[in-house]
Amino acid sequence: MRVLFVVGLFLLTQSCSTKTNNPDDWDKNNLRDLEVSDPKVKHAYKAAQDSLAFYIDYFKNYYRKENYSFYLKKSFEDEGEFEHIWSRPFEMNEFGFKCILDNEPIGLKNYTLGDTVQIDFKDIEDFIIVTADSTIIGHYL
Repeated sequence: MRVLFVVGLFLLTQSCSTKTNNPDDWDKNNLRDLEVSDPKVKHAYKAAQDSLAFYIDYFKNYYRKENYSFYLKKSFEDEGEFEHIWSRPFEMNEFGFKCILDNEPIGLKNYTLGDTVQIDFKDIEDFIIVTADSTIIGHYL
């Protein structure tokens, strides 16, 4: 019985350990390479578009309320390069949202952290609504 306990304890500690030898970009920089045609991107886009009315309703009712944060993700193109970048909306209009870029673009030369951009409803490929420290909806990718 004692041998079984020791073996079980060993297996438990090994299965719970984390390997930090080769962290990828996602672990280090919150970045990952994705192609625009990647099925994960398409799934996130569909999920975001299917629940966009909920996001819009929440934005109308809770934007600028304490403990609520709103984010949108769009694929930006610059000289043939594409990047999926998070933005913070600050105003809604008939076409979508005016936003502030919330990530520093890696390969896009004509965009920078803090730029004001227009994100049309049809271009929203993911979103997040956060209250306090909990995600209400979104973050599909």
